[in-house]
Amino acid sequence: MAVATTAIGVANDAYEYIAYSTINVNRTNADEYSSGVLLNDGRVVFVPAYFTTTIGVFDPTTNALSKIDCESVNYAYAGSVLLPDGRVLFVPHNAKKIGFFDPATNAYSTIAGMPGRGAYAGGVLLSDGRVVFVPCNATTIGIFNPATNAYSTIAGMPGRGAYSDGVLLPDGRVVFVPCNATTIGIFDPATNEYITIAGEPKCSSAYRGGLLLSDGRVAFVPCNATTIGIFDPATNAFSTIAGPRGSYAYIGGILLPDGRVVFVPWNATAFGIFNPATNAYSTIAGPSNKYAYYGGVLLHDGRVVLVPHDATTIGILSDEKARLRAQARTEAVKAELVAAAWHPTRMSRWCLDDDERREMAEMGLCDATA
Repeated sequence: MAVATTAIGVANDAYEYIAYSTINVNRTNADEYSSGVLLNDGRVVFVPAYFTTTIGVFDPTTNALSKIDCESVNYAYAGSVLLPDGRVLFVPHNAKKIGFFDPATNAYSTIAGMPGRGAYAGGVLLSDGRVVFVPCNATTIGIFNPATNAYSTIAGMPGRGAYSDGVLLPDGRVVFVPCNATTIGIFDPATNEYITIAGEPKCSSAYRGGLLLSDGRVAFVPCNATTIGIFDPATNAFSTIAGPRGSYAYIGGILLPDGRVVFVPWNATAFGIFNPATNAYSTIAGPSNKYAYYGGVLLHDGRVVLVPHDATTIGILSDEKARLRAQARTEAVKAELVAAAWHPTRMSRWCLDDDERREMAEMGLCDATA
């Protein structure tokens, strides 16, 4: 498979350098993937969404994308969870089965019994190994135990596209990110208690994704909302930060190693950059086409892989300034080594054969007769 990397742009703003580039992996399908998850070996699994019959597996060390066959259901899965045993669980949305991908064997399997009809959107792995399915159209919270394959539900959810994602708090509770709901949901799996907290914007598809910030607060990714949502679980306070354009701008976000948050463009053509330390919001140039990506995955090396939706390429975000610093350090070390150890005449006498000496002489680095 031919692979090409194309640099799109480098932003030099208050947040230093963020480079956006794309990798051509000869993708042709639109509406293909809905989320991604990082495997223990550094590869990224793309979760099948609308009109695809394959699971995507991307290797960022080789830029190779491989595909594994799976069942086709319109918007089958919405979200994924890396299980303790290394398998990937696909959260059922319209699919009436839970999907599983085992990267050790490339095997895809399912467990039936899910409600379908847009039931869940996002999953959260609990400390005891169970998985919480975040209620979207479902009027129940789903609880799945991978150790026993047991599925249970907790009633009382609003349904109607209520929540779009879940965020695990340090105390074990789960925050449900409001999408169409007029409340923030809080679920305590230790007691099965569900409560709501009001205060978010009253609009459909308000937020699509959430992240736990380094200070313990939760950031909601603005989709149709024109504000960034901030929820403080210590005080149950909800606040907003203006700036985003709304109009289904972003879906999904990534917490960078330095604490900043990147909002992944959906209907927007620019990445949103949010700094929780200063509450500053800015943008950098992104994909030229809409509906390109659906969230992203942070790699071990600090780069971000953007999950392709309508895009025919895989997007990459990287710290350009760090790369340039590393490159400069490497060149400096090489120069020091050359200065300390390189002696053309000595090298030509001791280490080079006749052909190599002639090549060195043509470059003016030694005497061919030395």
